[in-house]
Amino acid sequence: MKRISKLIFLLLVAPVLMSAQTSAPGDPQVGLEKLAALLKQGAVAKVKVLHVHDSMLTRVAVSKDALRSIATSTQDFSDHIAEKFGSLLSSASVKTETHTPDLRWGVFFYDPQGQEIGSLFVDQFGQHGYLNDQTVSFQTGTGHNLAKRLHKITGIRN
Repeated sequence: MKRISKLIFLLLVAPVLMSAQTSAPGDPQVGLEKLAALLKQGAVAKVKVLHVHDSMLTRVAVSKDALRSIATSTQDFSDHIAEKFGSLLSSASVKTETHTPDLRWGVFFYDPQGQEIGSLFVDQFGQHGYLNDQTVSFQTGTGHNLAKRLHKITGIRN
């Protein structure tokens, strides 16, 4: 049984993981779709969410590195990941941006071996950030923006 599950992983999930890890910077929408597909396939084993309180005042915009070191809240999720985080990416789209955002959220996606397979960073308004190291703007259509979705998923209040 163990061999069969390893074989299924190698044939179905591993190619998607490898393409997500080796994808060169290009169209960020492709990166978002790959990340959504990995969530849907169950290839994401853990999600780590970092948050800096929205009302925290800083002299300069909070960068990705600063967010990692000054996060006021850190949560790890390993159960029901597709259900919890599928809504985060549903109906979302991204486009390349040059705006330097003031980040408040960091979300890291890990495979079963603990390798990071994707990340996204979002400002307090859920409109600007990074997707896999590309500066982007996020659009969510008529739904809540990404920051509101993250507040709902994590239960963190402003």
